[in-house]
Amino acid sequence: MLFNTFVFLVFFLLVYGIFLILGMWAKDKPWALRLQNLWLLAASYFFYGWWEWFFLSLIIISTFIDYFCAIGIEKSQSQSRRRLFLGISIFGNLGMLFTMKYFDFFVDSFLFSFNKIILSLGGEALSPGSVFTISNIILPVGISFYTFQTMSYTIDVYKGQMKAEHDFFDFALFVNYFPQLVAGPIERASDLLPQLKKPKFPSLDSVRLAFWDILLGYFMKVYVADNLAIYIDQVFLGGKSLYLANPEIILNVDGSQIFVACLGLLMQVYCDFAGYSFIALGTSRLLGVNLTVNFETPEFSRNPIEFWNRWHVTLNRWFRDYIYFALGGSKFGKLKQLRNLFLIFVVSGFWHGANWTFVTWGTMQGVYTVIYLAFLAPKEKQETNPSPSFSWKTLFTGTASRLLIYVLVSVSGVAFRSYDASMMGIYFQKVLFVWDWQIQPGNGIKQASLLLEEMVKITLPLFILDGITYFKKDRYWFYQNHYIVQGLIFSLLFFLIIVKGIFGKEVIYFAF
Repeated sequence: MLFNTFVFLVFFLLVYGIFLILGMWAKDKPWALRLQNLWLLAASYFFYGWWEWFFLSLIIISTFIDYFCAIGIEKSQSQSRRRLFLGISIFGNLGMLFTMKYFDFFVDSFLFSFNKIILSLGGEALSPGSVFTISNIILPVGISFYTFQTMSYTIDVYKGQMKAEHDFFDFALFVNYFPQLVAGPIERASDLLPQLKKPKFPSLDSVRLAFWDILLGYFMKVYVADNLAIYIDQVFLGGKSLYLANPEIILNVDGSQIFVACLGLLMQVYCDFAGYSFIALGTSRLLGVNLTVNFETPEFSRNPIEFWNRWHVTLNRWFRDYIYFALGGSKFGKLKQLRNLFLIFVVSGFWHGANWTFVTWGTMQGVYTVIYLAFLAPKEKQETNPSPSFSWKTLFTGTASRLLIYVLVSVSGVAFRSYDASMMGIYFQKVLFVWDWQIQPGNGIKQASLLLEEMVKITLPLFILDGITYFKKDRYWFYQNHYIVQGLIFSLLFFLIIVKGIFGKEVIYFAF
């Protein structure tokens, strides 16, 4: 079930009505709190099962594994038994993730390498049909999110950072909580579980903030992201099947068109994912539960570190807490710190998809970050005032650094959006070396400057809103203005959503 559909509106109104009725008694009546959580759990299972009921079995298996493993860790006296239960949790979750998401990738990579060796030795290559794959099974929605969330819970119990949850239904709600189930944020159990176990009823202030979150989320998703997709799909094609049926079609695309499409692609992916996250944030606020803000105006970042501190915050926090620190973090010198950061970005690329294109994309982010930290980042003693007084120099350097980071991350979008290594190689070659700048291109795509003009028209309102948020350092500055200004902003966003919004398109990150 998608947030940006009429079905979800009907679903949420029905769920919310009964939730509020139970919430009125939940504070004083334990049975009402129990029913409230069971109602949310049932709604969450229905929400997830709307796509494919079969995949509910995977999320239920993951729930059982981590529920019993965490209790086993807590009750075990010996370190070996604690490690055994932790291993079962990690192996079970990663095993499901590997099977459903990465199995075919490794099989295809092995087959390609094996055939190259065999053919060079004069042997007969294996056909794809001679090797078992699971290509007919679609990727379960949100599997990369909920497996990471449940795994982090078990690891935290193992580290002694929290106690195991003994109420199975409360734990199941933590795993399956529908606002953040399929596209994050990836929450820590220590943050989300205590909120779910308490009586839940939204305050008036929470409702007020929730309306802005939801309005902004729908504006970003159905207006900005899905309108940008119209133009970006012309350059990167609307689906892998179209590319596989006509692989030669990409040869007609000019480098200038690819470059401009990449500039728009960064905003499309940001608005697609962040918009959905803000809808989740607002929906959860209406349920009396606060989630982590997953995106904080990353397009205004001045360097790679700031960008990744503002983009997909909870995933980067997960990699930091459970992989980067496990590798030693920054404790063993600068070189090992840079190595650890680079590895994190490569793994992050692999998390995004079972394709060498995503690994390349992650590697590029690692290279950007390592170069910045090794050669460009100010030393601790040289740190400047985070809010320096205005000068033309700071204006120029701030603007130039933000443009540079935006362009660098945008160009890496060639790898992120390409369907295979061949397409990625051709598009990188074109975007770096082949710019014809034809006034009337013959490939049916708008000339680069016109393409850029259309994208600016779509994104300009958001750049203004996000710019105010970034420099004010306040996500809810909207409510600090006069009610007439609030009304004008609300009316403009609502008008663009209703009149220009495109409803029903899936979220890009559902593929991850």
